[in-house]
Amino acid sequence: MKGREIRKFDMLRRVQQFLDEFAVTMFAARAAATRKEFDQVVEEMGVNETAQATSTLTAKSQTALQAVLRRDLVMHHMRPVATIAAAHLRDVPGFKALQLPRKGVKVAVLVQDATAMAEAARPYQEVFVGNGRPENFADALVAAAAAVRASIDARAKCITNRAGARDGLKATATRAHLVLRFLDAQVQSALVDDPKTLAAWKSAKRIGRGKVVPMDVAKVAV
Repeated sequence: MKGREIRKFDMLRRVQQFLDEFAVTMFAARAAATRKEFDQVVEEMGVNETAQATSTLTAKSQTALQAVLRRDLVMHHMRPVATIAAAHLRDVPGFKALQLPRKGVKVAVLVQDATAMAEAARPYQEVFVGNGRPENFADALVAAAAAVRASIDARAKCITNRAGARDGLKATATRAHLVLRFLDAQVQSALVDDPKTLAAWKSAKRIGRGKVVPMDVAKVAV
């Protein structure tokens, strides 16, 4: 959530607390359905806020994990195969597939190249095993590539979930604004002769301007 969205959500929760604390009788009797809708909107915003923050954190974790898995794939699986192929298999038809991809290649392309390398190496099992690779080196290479692919998919899912939560927040914020306008009219009417409580209401529904630390950043700091 952005700073203003967080402040708006905080304001809505303060409004809830106000309504619970003062329990304005005249207001409650005439607008119970509106209060129920308001509580539902705030609950939905909370769910979306949590989903957005969780998705953001998980996406960051998957990005870090992906870097580790990518390094393992290249250094411990692809590079040894490419080194052996360069020394003993330069003249075979599939030699190009046994070479390392260029540095900085897209991670999805790297996964494809790793899978192709494993398949290209299988016919020369004896050469690779005879030069120090384990008998299951091709399967291990495919498994390492699959781990990177799984990380790509997991990160993509997090990004999709985050976008959905963001859209959900926007939709519920719009609903909350409309419901709050109705509640404001009812509460101000009920408290017309109670300036002290009315001042508390106006304070509760005011959106602050202070600096806000987003949920996902706050959790990382912890």
